[in-house]
Amino acid sequence: MKNSIFNILNILISKGLVTEDNVKAVQQKYQDDNNVTIEDALIRENIVSEKDVYSTVAERMRLAFIDLKELQIDESLYDIIPQNLVEDYGIAPIAEENGRLIVATSNPMDYRMISVISNNIKRRIKTVVATPTQIKEQQDIMYKAGEQEKMYDEAQEFIRQQMVASEDSKIEEDNAEDQPIIKLVNKMFEDAVAMKASDLHIEPQEEEMIIRFRIDGKLREYTRVSRQLAPSIISRIKFISGMNIAEKRIPQDGRLHYNVNRTKIDMRVSDLPGVFGEKIVIRITTALGMKLELSSIGFLDENRAKFETLLHSNRGIILLSGATGSGKSTTLYTGLSQLNNPETNIITVENPVEMVIKGITQVNINEKAGLTFASVLRSILRQDPDVIMVGEIRDKETAEIAASAAITGHLVLSTIHTYNAASSVVRLIDMGVEKFMVSSSLLGVIAQKLVRKVCPYCRVPHKATESELGILGMPLDSDVTIYDAKKGGCPKCNGIGNKGRTAVHEIMIVDNKIKHAIHEDKTTEQINDIAIASGMISMKENLKRLLLDGIITFETYFDTVAEVYQDD
Repeated sequence: MKNSIFNILNILISKGLVTEDNVKAVQQKYQDDNNVTIEDALIRENIVSEKDVYSTVAERMRLAFIDLKELQIDESLYDIIPQNLVEDYGIAPIAEENGRLIVATSNPMDYRMISVISNNIKRRIKTVVATPTQIKEQQDIMYKAGEQEKMYDEAQEFIRQQMVASEDSKIEEDNAEDQPIIKLVNKMFEDAVAMKASDLHIEPQEEEMIIRFRIDGKLREYTRVSRQLAPSIISRIKFISGMNIAEKRIPQDGRLHYNVNRTKIDMRVSDLPGVFGEKIVIRITTALGMKLELSSIGFLDENRAKFETLLHSNRGIILLSGATGSGKSTTLYTGLSQLNNPETNIITVENPVEMVIKGITQVNINEKAGLTFASVLRSILRQDPDVIMVGEIRDKETAEIAASAAITGHLVLSTIHTYNAASSVVRLIDMGVEKFMVSSSLLGVIAQKLVRKVCPYCRVPHKATESELGILGMPLDSDVTIYDAKKGGCPKCNGIGNKGRTAVHEIMIVDNKIKHAIHEDKTTEQINDIAIASGMISMKENLKRLLLDGIITFETYFDTVAEVYQDD
């Protein structure tokens, strides 16, 4: 059990709201739960009310205690503080007084909140105390938590009124923005962007349709809607994605753009026929909340310097390796952005183009029309390029053309599906590329993996055990503090315990020792050992640094190491 945050236990006892026996009872019951304070336990056990606890907090802090249910709050206040700050800090703006904004909080000792909010809105703020439950209810009112359900009801009624005869019906565009189905789909897009989702899964089931968002690498249920609405929602998405809405027997691909808060969001859409209807997956390809700058990628300082050195090379191949969804494309685009200037001719060949960058010629392949990676690469070489980006090297022909381009004076950036840097070299040779071509053309390999960060607001510290220290390769008597994710999380991480993701890397520079290893048919493990001896920071070491810095949990460290080095 955590210690009391507000030190009000004696005040509650003196007021007769709780007894010492009550305190002893909850201490015994919750002694193994490090996520709950004594006050929280007393409230859970209905020994004392939330109102009594937080009014006592207000009394101790000499602040006003407010019952939000008794207030009529001006809606014009809702937009003063950004929604993410309101939710992250568990607050609600409730009034204005003498030029100051009055903010309700359940944690008046959070002085960082006061500073952040004040600096953000450029105004002084005054805090009052309210219960967490009432603050959450006020937030729901502010951001119209019930709007979604209302939209579904309106959409259902719309379907009934229109008496849709079949799933082949096309939604008319007259007064489109006023139609409930369109409002519903637009709201889904806006929520996905606000929640920084990478993918949207729209999945018809036998009795209903489930919509899930992938956030920080994990699928999380967004909502469920009536089976009756599924055909219209799917038809709307197919229509705006440029698909044939009458064709339901074969897979289709499409693309759409949507503006959220004056930001153009690019989405790639995939439609797949299933037993209970068409499943749609939408990939948000715009890097939400992220600038294409090297400082945003998550590089260690040493790795950032190595990547910059590679980018300033005049010729050779720079490979990005990692599994699907590991952030390779974002790193590639960031590298291209660093190279993008009026003096450099950059051409990319991709399947598909995920992010449009001004000033760069980008080509979408179309295998049905004979426009393959290999054929486009041959044409690109006649376009006087300085830098070429190939979306993926996945066959011998593409690899050999890329290697030839690199050897003849072009900088080539591409990706390959391997788990670590050393295995990328062996993969190229396994494709059939001659060893001398690999050693002559390859500048370096950046292996990358995305990992979840522990929520910095509710993470739980503990002293590393001997077992954990042994796995980390540290002396068993080391005094090291590491962090666990809090079970049930906190409001700032939406009850998950993790908040955001970061990338871990290993950058293998192909120096003379690596070149010799390639010619001598060294194994992946041997090449990896040579690279580490030459100064490569392994992904395992990168993960260890993040763990000791309190950025990730031991569980994340252990699982990621096991995944990356699964073949070792």
